[in-house]
Amino acid sequence: MTYSEKMLDALDQEDFAKAQTQLKQAMKHDDEDILEELGESLLSIGFLQEAQQVFESLKTRHPEKKEMNLPLAEIAVENNETDAALELLEEIESTSELYPQALLITADLYQVLGIPEVSEAKLKEASRILPDEPLIQFALAELYLTMDRLSEAEFIYQHLLEIGEEEINNVSIKERLGTTLSLEGKFEEAIEYLEASLEEGQTDERLFQTAFVYRQLEDNDKAIYYLQELRKLNPQYHALYLPLAESLQEEELVEEAQTVIEEGIHDNPYQVDLYHFASANSYRLHDANKSEKFLLQALELGEKTDETLLKLSDLYLNEERFEEAIQMVNQMEDAQNPYALWNLAQAYNELEEFKQASNFYDQASVELKHEPDFMKEYGIFLREEGRLEEAKSYLSHYLEHEPGDMEAASILEDLSESW
Repeated sequence: MTYSEKMLDALDQEDFAKAQTQLKQAMKHDDEDILEELGESLLSIGFLQEAQQVFESLKTRHPEKKEMNLPLAEIAVENNETDAALELLEEIESTSELYPQALLITADLYQVLGIPEVSEAKLKEASRILPDEPLIQFALAELYLTMDRLSEAEFIYQHLLEIGEEEINNVSIKERLGTTLSLEGKFEEAIEYLEASLEEGQTDERLFQTAFVYRQLEDNDKAIYYLQELRKLNPQYHALYLPLAESLQEEELVEEAQTVIEEGIHDNPYQVDLYHFASANSYRLHDANKSEKFLLQALELGEKTDETLLKLSDLYLNEERFEEAIQMVNQMEDAQNPYALWNLAQAYNELEEFKQASNFYDQASVELKHEPDFMKEYGIFLREEGRLEEAKSYLSHYLEHEPGDMEAASILEDLSESW
């Protein structure tokens, strides 16, 4: 067994002191080909410092050769050592057979730096040199995907599949194509490739993406199936719980949705949206106390505070706790939120403080005057306030949206007859 093999074996055993000893011996005694393989192995498993030692040792032995510049530049990119990476890459001349690979690494570097236009130029230059190299085409597709140039990414992924390339750099091309199509809104087409990628093997992302697309297609049964599969595969995948609970609720499996969302909260107690859903679902289960509890817990997280306060205000209005509904709105930073103003109007109206109610209805109407529920409620309030012409206007507009509402039609008829 070579010292390089002994070093990798020590790493497998997590005996890092022994691994360092074997590394020193390997650099003294092992052949250069074996050392190069060791460096590549260390690079692939993330031991960058040790890989750097190996490649620098090899580079020192043959400074005229530039092969070691490539992995050393990759390590420098990973370590955010931009200048060092560029210096290593610039040593490789355009006539060298190493040049296309240097262009690929340079493209990665400029993508890390947030200059994708330069990355694209480098990859296109590499493509002109090696037009049939799948790795370069794949790199271009990946770049276009990050740049939201989806049709260009889709074209390249399709081409790679047509020439028989189904996996590059441990990435499924079918999965990438399915994801790209879904981002373009081509959900029916996306499903074919996402399902095919799952036949290659189930992963968290494949299951989640497939479920996401089925939700867009309003196929809750399939979405639930794949999210449940993901839940079994990796219950710590935080993002699965909310869409799974939503899908269950939409299928009227409200109790099952509650079980899932509470499991999600237990697993990830810092996501406000989970508490909001848990509150609304609890209310559907006729448990107002539990609904309130979830919103109060959400409030403690300090995120989306106004949204949570508004939901508490809604709850208190429904439960006829009008003073508390007002208190929640008064704590909001956005005092001009039209729905908050509407809640104040309703609460003061129920408390028979009609002057206050009128003031807040008037303010809310600036933003909500085209919303049917508000139009009807405000029209009825205006009638009670004796503002009959305004009441007729709002109720008339409301009936344009909801012509079958006999109550509103009767009120409007009475107003028309009495005016």
